[in-house]
Amino acid sequence: MPTALSYPGLRCVLEFLDPMKRIHIVSRNHSLRTIEKTIPLNIKDFGISRNRLKLNDCVIKNDTNNELQFKDRREKNFRRTWSSNLNLEETMKKLLDSYLGFRLKIYVNCFLFSTKIPKFLPQNFILQANELECCSDYIEQFLPIIDPSSFPLKKLHIAISEPDYLNHPVLTSSKELIVSINGCDGVTQLINQINTNKRVTFETYCFYTKDPVILIRNWMKNGKEIGTSFKFHDYEDNGVMHLLLKELKEFKTESDHHSRVTPILRVPINSFSEIHVSKDSEDYIVMEVVPTTSKRDNDATEDPCSSDRARQSRTPF
Repeated sequence: MPTALSYPGLRCVLEFLDPMKRIHIVSRNHSLRTIEKTIPLNIKDFGISRNRLKLNDCVIKNDTNNELQFKDRREKNFRRTWSSNLNLEETMKKLLDSYLGFRLKIYVNCFLFSTKIPKFLPQNFILQANELECCSDYIEQFLPIIDPSSFPLKKLHIAISEPDYLNHPVLTSSKELIVSINGCDGVTQLINQINTNKRVTFETYCFYTKDPVILIRNWMKNGKEIGTSFKFHDYEDNGVMHLLLKELKEFKTESDHHSRVTPILRVPINSFSEIHVSKDSEDYIVMEVVPTTSKRDNDATEDPCSSDRARQSRTPF
C-alpha cells in the first residue's frame, strides 16, 4: 500500500508543480485549498496585459464577449464563457484572483510585459523575478510590483525607444543585458561607456555595421575588464563579420572555425588580456575579453621531458 505524502513533502511538491496543474488539482480538493495559498508559487514565464495572462506555456486571452480562450504550447484550444454582466477589466481581475490572488509569495523566473500596467492589478500584488522581458516605456509602471530583492536582475531583455533609458538603474545593474533598439545613433558606444553590464547582446538592426569595429578599437585603446562579452546578431549577408575581417585582418587567426574554442580574430589589448571574436551557431558575433594566451604559455605547461623524447624519437636506430 503506498505511503501518503507527509505535510512538508506535500508542500514541496505543490510549490514546484506546474502552476496550471497545481491550480487544476487544488480546485478539486477542499483540504488542499485550505493550505495552498500559503505555499509559494513558482512560475517559469509570467506575462500580463490588458486582456491576456500567460502562465508558463499556457496563454489565457479574454475576448470582447467575455469568452476566455486557453491555448497551450501544443496549440490545444478550449474556451470558457464568463458572465456577460462583467466588463473586460472585471473579468480579468476575477481571473487573476482565481489563479494568483491572495498568495504570500510568487516566484517568477521571467516576467514579461510590453504594455501599460493593467488597471485590474491589485495594489498588494508583489512578485520576485530573476529576469525581465519588457519595453522601456512601461518599466517604471511595473517596478512597484517587483520585489526589491529581485535586483540586480540576472537578465534584462529590453526594447528601448530613447537613449536616456540606458541610464536606468535596472538596466545598468543587470548581470546580462539584451538590447533591441531602432534609430538611435551611437547606442553601442553609450552602453560601453556608461553601463557596468559585462554581458550585452545587441539584436538585429539595433546597431550599425561599423559599431563592433569601433568597439574593438576602443577596447584596444582603453582596455576592458576580463570576462566582458558583447554579442551582435549578424545580418543576413554576414556584413558585420565581413567588415571585421576587412578592418582587422592583421588579427585573423590561422584557423577559421566559427567557435569559441578557435576564435576568428584574436586582438591583443595588453600583456594580460585580449579580445576573442567568434561566431556562434545562432549567427551572433561574440566578442569576449579573455586572459592572454600564447604559444609560449602552452610550451611552459608542456612536460619538460617531452621535447627530449621528441628528439629521441626522431633519432635513427
